[in-house]
Amino acid sequence: MSAAGRPGSRRAAHRERAEARLRRTADVPAASGGVPVPAPRSAAPPGPVLVRWTLPPVLAAVPEVRHRLRDLLRGWRVDDDLTDTLLLAATELVSNSVRHAAVLTEQVRVTCAIAHGRIRLDVSDDHPFRPRALMDTGMDAEDGRGLFIVKLTIAEANGVIDVLASETGKTIRIRVPVPL
Repeated sequence: MSAAGRPGSRRAAHRERAEARLRRTADVPAASGGVPVPAPRSAAPPGPVLVRWTLPPVLAAVPEVRHRLRDLLRGWRVDDDLTDTLLLAATELVSNSVRHAAVLTEQVRVTCAIAHGRIRLDVSDDHPFRPRALMDTGMDAEDGRGLFIVKLTIAEANGVIDVLASETGKTIRIRVPVPL
């Protein structure tokens, strides 16, 4: 067994604390102030709706975000094709934050909003570098294929993807129209 997996090791202790935080916040959106808030269940959200989740940068965060987002999009009655596109994007973006930015990131922040016929999905971390794959990756690239696929699927959904710099890191923002 590697040192990272040995009970009592520093990395194992960090992983256990992070996973415990994830379990404690599993059903509590960060924007709710610690009170569980059910996803909206109406045919269309009544005006702008925004949900934020803050999760530790551990592998368990990836399926957690995927499940939360799927439930949210179902509540908003988003069609299956767009739901699949957004789930793919969220999975890739959170996975990349966990894999590449965890060293500099205490929390991965995910925001999803629906308003004015558009859905916005943001994934933020504290790593300052912009992913090159969103800017100049092609099919022959050695890395960044997941982001390249996200870029193509978002474009097919008539959406846009941007990288926004912040004082503490970056946000990758996806905006897509909601089909009527």
